[in-house]
Amino acid sequence: MPVRTAINTFCITLLAAWATGCATRNHFATPAIFPDDGSNRPAFLRAEQTIKNLFPPQYRATQRAIVTAGGKQFTCDGLLQVSPANGHHLAIVSSFGVVTDLRVKANGDCELLKVTPLFREDWSRRFVARDLRWLFGAPANLQPAGRLADGSVVLQTDPDSTGVIARYIFSADGAHWHELDLLLEGNYFYRAMAKNFRKYPGVATEIPGAFEVNAESYRLELRIAEMTVPKEAQP
Repeated sequence: MPVRTAINTFCITLLAAWATGCATRNHFATPAIFPDDGSNRPAFLRAEQTIKNLFPPQYRATQRAIVTAGGKQFTCDGLLQVSPANGHHLAIVSSFGVVTDLRVKANGDCELLKVTPLFREDWSRRFVARDLRWLFGAPANLQPAGRLADGSVVLQTDPDSTGVIARYIFSADGAHWHELDLLLEGNYFYRAMAKNFRKYPGVATEIPGAFEVNAESYRLELRIAEMTVPKEAQP
């Protein structure tokens, strides 16, 4: 198949998948959160430190991703560069080259560095930037939300400019991050599970080696294949 025809087929298939996927809504169970009685402050403080210091301040990572939308799967690679000065810079690459290239700054703003016909601009801003921001960024303004029935610690953010609230779920002692939920007007529309915790060279503690995301119109399976931390950023 000629390259141009292959690219056109890829674009049409991806467009159809996202269009179909956007008509589908995942349904999430709503966990019961029991108010904190004030006796678990050390666990909440530890959970806050866990999520804020989870990833090193500067690193380079290679990612492998499988995106499922509209019943179809797409495989791509991500090249992620993180630094305090430049934020989170991600280039997504398919077999046809760079699909999209963007940066999420420290203040959460998204800057598109390259837009291609293979991936619509609004998808990059709405979906890719959201995954990048919430999975790899350190949240601000966290407050204790309570505990689950199994004792898990729950922290949540204040609503952002769009009204979205993020809830982070940790082990009972606050030492391990398990899950991220995003809510809008009390409805869950995004759930990410942190998985395969491991140590990477230059990283002091175990961090998630993979994420499994179920969102309102797609599913993402993301694996960190390699991570490199410069010496000046190592503990």
